Amino acid sequence: MEDSITFLHSSDWQLGMMRRFLGPDGQARWGQGRLDAVARIGAVATESNAAFVVVTGDVFEHNQVERQTILRACEALKRIPVPVVLLPGNHDALEPGSLWTSSQWQAHAPAHVTVVTDTAPFEVVPGVEIVGAPWRSRRPLSDPAAPGYADLQPAPAGTTRILLVHGQLTSLSGGMSDVPTIDQTALEAAVTDGRVHYVGLGDRHSTTRVTDRIWFSGTQEVTTPEETDPGNVLKVTIGSGITVEPVRVGAWHMVDHKVELYDEESLTALEDWFAELPDKERTYVRLAGDGSLPLPLLSRLDALIDAQGEVFASVERWTKFWTVRPAPDAADLDALQLSGPARAAMEELRQALAGGDEAAGAALSLMHRLARDAG
Repeated sequence: MEDSITFLHSSDWQLGMMRRFLGPDGQARWGQGRLDAVARIGAVATESNAAFVVVTGDVFEHNQVERQTILRACEALKRIPVPVVLLPGNHDALEPGSLWTSSQWQAHAPAHVTVVTDTAPFEVVPGVEIVGAPWRSRRPLSDPAAPGYADLQPAPAGTTRILLVHGQLTSLSGGMSDVPTIDQTALEAAVTDGRVHYVGLGDRHSTTRVTDRIWFSGTQEVTTPEETDPGNVLKVTIGSGITVEPVRVGAWHMVDHKVELYDEESLTALEDWFAELPDKERTYVRLAGDGSLPLPLLSRLDALIDAQGEVFASVERWTKFWTVRPAPDAADLDALQLSGPARAAMEELRQALAGGDEAAGAALSLMHRLARDAG
């Protein structure tokens, strides 16, 4: 292993994924963004003189993705100029009806792309072996990584061996996984005794260092605001030692933002925060809010969120953390140009709000906004 080898490690592309919080336009741009990030991996491969690329599971969102998704994925893979090794994960497992055996994939997959279909080591480039543990169902009965390394002998002298696995580590799952987890101690032992020299993990969407030689690459493009470090590909160089460098390929942002809204100053601060965010067309914002606002300011808030939702990929109130209440001022309501049934409805809503009905407050806010706009 005197000579060094550089390769790229990615995972969890989940091509074909849908996000309910993005409208049709945002969803289309975000879906294309995931493919664009794959193409950028090809550019990183060229810039870093990488010998090959590995993708450790969940290349596709599921086995029934549309034909268009498969064909566009094949086009993106063609833009990676070195061998690519794909590991089936839980989303795209090697189960009956798998897309990996579909006519669309078989007919259009680029020749330099290899799908790992068993646990036999194979040479990806001279001096480098790949061994993987592909998922064969969405619900394995035991540690999904163990088949990849349990029966291995130490790698031959002069050979670098890379293990590709997919799943959650027992140490990181917090006991919340509903499928068997990966034994980190056993993985570390496989590295220590020379059976493998690097373990590429998939399933965790944030780039995560487990040890110097065991890493989750994370997804190539962000999927939820909870992810702490998505949007990277790992540049791995193995020689007498090892270096692992995350390289940014993602272009999207998903942001949680908490606000307290009680007056015009706090609302203006929110407007300024929106104005300062970059890449608005590639940013999803999830707002958590607390406080109370007079009806004119509440109407202004509604208009602000509606308008920003047209500028950003999406802006939405985080329902379970949104408790901004109306604080209707009697003078504001009395000033509305309402008469007849509309005035009677307003008075009924005022009484309901006084009785603690928060839905009545929302209705009053909407009434105020509509009457103001009509005026």
